[in-house]
Amino acid sequence: MPENPEPIKTKKRFSKLPKFIRKFLPYKMKRQVKELFMASIIVNFALAMVQIFEPIYLYKSGYSLLKIAIFYLVVYVFYFFLIPLGAKFANKYGYENGMFLGSAFYVLFYVSLFLIVKYPVLFYFSAIIYAIQKAFYWPAFHADFAHNSEDSEEAREISSISVSSALMFILGPIVGGLIITYFSFSILFIVASILFLISNIPMLSTKESFDIRKYPYVKLFDLFKRSNLRNLIAYIGYGEELIVMVMWPIFISIIVNNYSKIGALVGLATAVTLTTTLYVGKMCDQRDKRKILKFGAIIYSLIWFIRTFVKSIIPIFLVDTSSRVSKSVIDVPLRALFYEKAKNEKKFNSNSIMENVVSYEAGLIIGKVIACLVVIVALSLFSANELTGFTVSFIFAGIVSLFYMFI
Repeated sequence: MPENPEPIKTKKRFSKLPKFIRKFLPYKMKRQVKELFMASIIVNFALAMVQIFEPIYLYKSGYSLLKIAIFYLVVYVFYFFLIPLGAKFANKYGYENGMFLGSAFYVLFYVSLFLIVKYPVLFYFSAIIYAIQKAFYWPAFHADFAHNSEDSEEAREISSISVSSALMFILGPIVGGLIITYFSFSILFIVASILFLISNIPMLSTKESFDIRKYPYVKLFDLFKRSNLRNLIAYIGYGEELIVMVMWPIFISIIVNNYSKIGALVGLATAVTLTTTLYVGKMCDQRDKRKILKFGAIIYSLIWFIRTFVKSIIPIFLVDTSSRVSKSVIDVPLRALFYEKAKNEKKFNSNSIMENVVSYEAGLIIGKVIACLVVIVALSLFSANELTGFTVSFIFAGIVSLFYMFI
């Protein structure tokens, strides 16, 4: 009987696929990663339906770009100080329980977001709930993957999860746009909330095995040590994601004033990234990840500067598509390097995975806080011209995207 039958089973499962596709897929996924894989598919479908429409919802509800930027600033400032508490919970009660609690707060967030129009006092309350959701969900998610991923095919496991996510982000925006068009934002939030709760079924169907560990709150500030400076700068590069999440969707909604078209546009652009992401995962398992990442960062940065010139639907589609393709060339190797570092340090420190996860998320948060502040300053200085605010945001994102190369 083979020592580890699981990879053989997985290999057989892929045997009917064309050989060209099989070589890009992981064969050694552990049960925990498979459960995480299934859960992430459901979560990403829910996120894909609703995420791009969150800032558009606030904008169409009468909130200015400045007020929306402040909303996300509150989210990420609170997230920074709450993330060690989420790490403590996951280390004590399990990664899967951390994700479960995070998904429950997702539901609470969308309920409060829907009620903002009727009860404006919920504006900042919603932001704090969103921060709590992130603090419980993301440290647990990254720690679970880092702990259970297979070293020899880690980048392919990352790219496979990324591709499954991309598939959901093809369908999700289209479905979300149709729900808003034919029903309402409230129905969209309800459907997304139900999916967030359902996402826990794959993980909670089997008992998680984990070692209880402590996470000292002060470890959060290890990120600012001199030895971690390059990683901190690289993680600040994620500040561009704030512009992708907030400013870019609103910019699209001003030019394309139709929810169904916005969903279809984003879904179609995401579809083009699928093959690229699989190919990048295979390359990263065989070649220098840092060279691949640097190439992606340069191209991605240039595309941000090109965004400042787009004014119609076709250029938006072309820019969004090329942007998503080049971001996958950054994201897969960067995350693979991050997970490798976390696992390699485990030999000397049993709690290194969660410590690295918190440092990664904290650096990402700092990048997004800086992005919020840049947007707030730009919008305050050019309050009479929103278009200038968009331009400044896109230029900032193009500059900060180059920070990824420091990893």
